Amino acid sequence: MTAPDARPADRSAGSDGDDRGEGLDAPSLTRSDERLLAYLDDVGTDYPAFVASNTGLYADHVESRLDALGDAGLVERVTGEAAYRLTDAGREALRDDCPRWSD
Repeated sequence: MTAPDARPADRSAGSDGDDRGEGLDAPSLTRSDERLLAYLDDVGTDYPAFVASNTGLYADHVESRLDALGDAGLVERVTGEAAYRLTDAGREALRDDCPRWSD
């Protein structure tokens, strides 16, 4: 089952995706994306199964969103393993009003 907020982390219609650097729009983040980014920002590196368990999201959804966030350059796989961490671009993409994962 797809989460109601599942939409791809894509560029806006004005960007053709071929430009690197200036002129790129920030990716559109779903609530799940923000939750995943905030979680990884807090814990550092984690495996998708643990991310799912600790965020309360379905494992399949987490894996698909991490793939999309990876394609957008917001997270990266660590040393070829299936563990992910936040990139600098991912930190910048987190909105200021997005709460920290842990209280």
